[in-house]
Amino acid sequence: MASPKRNRGALILAFVMLAPYRLGAQKPEVAGSVPTIRTEVDLLSVAVRVTDRKDNEIHGLRADQFLLFENGVPQKIAFFDAGDEPVSLGILLDVSGSMEATGKLDIAKASLACLLATMRPADEMFYLRFSRQVEKVVDFTSDPQRILAAISATTVTKDGTSLYDAIASALCYMRNAHHHKRALLVLTDGADQNSHRSLEDLVPIVQESQAQVFMILGCFGKAEYDLYRNAHGEKIALVTNQEIDNPLSAFKRLATESGAEAFFPKPDKLQDAVDAVARQLRTQYTLAYYPSASKAGFREIKVKVAQSGARVRARRGFVRPDEAVAGNSPEPSGGCENEKLKPYPYESKVTLKNGLTIYRDDFRDKASGWPNRKSLHYADGAYMISSVTQQPDEIFLGSYGDIGSPEGGAAAGLLVGNGPWFEDLDASVSVELKSGDNVAAGLVFRLNERGYYAVIIGEPTPGSRAIAFKLVKKYHADEVAQDLLSWTEVPVSDQIPGPQKKITVQCRGAVIKILFPPLFVTKFEDDEFKEGMVGMILYGKGRAVFQNLSAEGSEAER
Repeated sequence: MASPKRNRGALILAFVMLAPYRLGAQKPEVAGSVPTIRTEVDLLSVAVRVTDRKDNEIHGLRADQFLLFENGVPQKIAFFDAGDEPVSLGILLDVSGSMEATGKLDIAKASLACLLATMRPADEMFYLRFSRQVEKVVDFTSDPQRILAAISATTVTKDGTSLYDAIASALCYMRNAHHHKRALLVLTDGADQNSHRSLEDLVPIVQESQAQVFMILGCFGKAEYDLYRNAHGEKIALVTNQEIDNPLSAFKRLATESGAEAFFPKPDKLQDAVDAVARQLRTQYTLAYYPSASKAGFREIKVKVAQSGARVRARRGFVRPDEAVAGNSPEPSGGCENEKLKPYPYESKVTLKNGLTIYRDDFRDKASGWPNRKSLHYADGAYMISSVTQQPDEIFLGSYGDIGSPEGGAAAGLLVGNGPWFEDLDASVSVELKSGDNVAAGLVFRLNERGYYAVIIGEPTPGSRAIAFKLVKKYHADEVAQDLLSWTEVPVSDQIPGPQKKITVQCRGAVIKILFPPLFVTKFEDDEFKEGMVGMILYGKGRAVFQNLSAEGSEAER
C-alpha cells in the first residue's frame, strides 16, 4: 500500500492563539460606572529593529522616542524593552530527502550549534524537525544542551517538504511561550511542495502570531538560485509540472509579515545568516500595546522613531486570533497535532480496500490535482499532453532527456505526476498517440525526488502490426534517460483493439513486470527507485491522450 506518511500530511493545529504574558494584571480602567478589566492576554507585542543607513544597529533609544500607530491611530506603549528581554525561540529544521545531498544537513546542524551557544540562561527554546510531517522533538526548555543533543542526533528522511504546515505547527507551539520577544527560525533548502495549506492559508496565521518568522533558504547552489530568481511571476513549476510558490518571494513575504528577515545565503555563508538572526534578537527593541478590541480584520501597524537617519523594521500588522483561520477552535487542550487538515486534491480519488491504497482517476473531475493549462489539461474523460502547445516555463530544471523513438532521434519529455506514494504496486494507464513525428508516451511510476521509471510506447515500424515499447530510468539531474529495456515490438492480438493501448506494470521490490493486457510481455530487475508517485509522460513534438489511470498497493506491502 502507499506509505502512510506520504498519504497524509502532518496533523497540526492551524489556529494560533495570542499567548498570555507573564505580567501582573493591569489596573482597571473606569469608564463611567462600569469597570473594564484589561488583562495581559490583550497585550500585543511588536519587535522593532532600528538601523542607520548602513544597516548598523542603533542602540540606546528610549521609549519616548518611539511612536506606534494602529490603522493610523497613535497607541499608548504599555511595555518597552531595549534589548535585554529574554527570547522564546523556536527552531524548525528541514530534514527532507534533499537535505542529504552535499552534506546540507551537517552544515545546518553546525550553524545551529553556534546559535545555541549564544543563548542566555533566561531564554527558552523548542526544536521541531519536518519533512512531509512535522515532529516536535524538544518542548520549551532553558537548557540549550537538550536542543543541541537533539539536533546532533537528527538524520535525513526520504520524504518531501511540507514547509507551510510545519510553520503553522511551530507557531501553534509558540503560543505557550513565556516571554514578550518571540522568534521562529526556519532553516530549509527548498520550496514548499507537500503542505495541505497554501501560502494564503498561512499568511493570516503569521499575522496573528506575535512571533517573528526568520526564513533561511540555504545550502543550495547558484544555478538553483538563478532559476528561482529568473522565474516569471510568483510560481515555478516542478519536474512534475505541478506549480508551487517561488520560495524567494514566498519567504520574503512570510518574514515581512512578521517583522523579520529572509536570508538566501550560499552554502559557505549559512553560518553568517544564522549569526545575523542571533544578533538581531539581541539588539531589537520590544514594544507592546493594547489593540482596539472592537475592530475586526487586518490592522496595520506602523512604528516611527524620533532619530535622524533611522530606519525601522517591524511587522506590517496583525489579525485577531479568531479571524486567522475561520472555523477552528482556539481551545488549546486539543494540542497542535490534532487538526484535521484539508485533503490533497488527489485524495478524492483514493480509497482503501482490505488495508490497501487504491488510486483511480478517470480525469472527469478537473479538481483532482493534475496540472490544467494549455499543454497539460483534462479533456472530457481523458488527460492530454501536447508538447506542440508547451509554454516556455512548463518544465522546471530543464527537459527530461533525449530518449528517442523507435525511428531514432532525440526527443525531450513533458512529465506530469500526482497522487499518493507507493512502494510495491500495480499501475496502469491507457495511451493513444494522436499526432507528431518521433513521439512516444506512457506510464511513469516510482516518481520521487531523484527520478522515475517509465514504460513508453511509440509508433511501430511502418507496416508492422505491433506495439513498440521500452522501459527507461531517468535521474532528474541527468540530461539523458537510461534504457533498461530497448525498443521492443509486441505483436498486437485481436484482444487489443483500437488506438488506445493499455500499459500495466507490476512492481515487487526490484522486479518490474510489463504487461499489455491480456499479454504478459517481460520483466526486469532494478532497485534504484523503491517508491514514489505515478504519472504520465510524452516525449517529442506531438500529442498523447491518456485514460483511466490506476495504481494499487500490493499484498506484498502488508
